Amino acid sequence: MSNSNSAITLLKGANTAMVVFLLLFLIVAYLAWGLEAQFPLMVIAVLHFLQILLAGLFKLSYVVRLIAQNQLGQPLR
Repeated sequence: MSNSNSAITLLKGANTAMVVFLLLFLIVAYLAWGLEAQFPLMVIAVLHFLQILLAGLFKLSYVVRLIAQNQLGQPLR
C-alpha cells in the first residue's frame, strides 16, 4: 500500500514538474527569441543556457514519470 502511494505521489510530482518546466521553457524561449533586441548579449546567452537546462529537466521529469508508471503497472507512454 505504501509503495503504491509513493508511486502515485511520484507520478503526480513528475506530471507537475513536466508542466512547470514546459511553461518555463516557453517563457524563456519567448524572451530569448522574441525579445532579444531588448536585452544585452550576456542575458541572451543565459536565456539560451536556460533553454538547454529546462529541456533537460523536462526530460528528467519524463523519465521519473515512466518510473512511477512502471511501479503502478500502467502502460508506459
